[in-house]
Amino acid sequence: MRSGRVWFLHMMAGAILFILLTGHIALMHFSPGTAAPWNSPENPLSWQNVFARTKDLFNAIIYTLFIGFGLFHGFYGLFGVLTETNTLRPYRKLIGGFLLIFGILLFLYGTITTWYAFFYLKSP
Repeated sequence: MRSGRVWFLHMMAGAILFILLTGHIALMHFSPGTAAPWNSPENPLSWQNVFARTKDLFNAIIYTLFIGFGLFHGFYGLFGVLTETNTLRPYRKLIGGFLLIFGILLFLYGTITTWYAFFYLKSP
């Protein structure tokens, strides 16, 4: 597992996830409005702010990247953990195929949800 281009992409995805997750935590948990009540417009988790983020193109792109990098990093790591043992080594292709298909389906679900909210979600 520790050789080749895919392993390098796995490490780069981890670095990118670190940056994206740091930004997410800073916005959602350490911004000044987090101490405000849930329905306060200053709170980043209020309905007004969540809705505003769904309509922001930058956030839609960031969320899509977050989904893609997170799934790739997680499933490639899981593939490595499962197939480095001698017990499951004969099933490498089966495990890899399953994780690839499942990862693509999860990516499509997350991406469609993100972009549907961007294009079609209407304010109540």
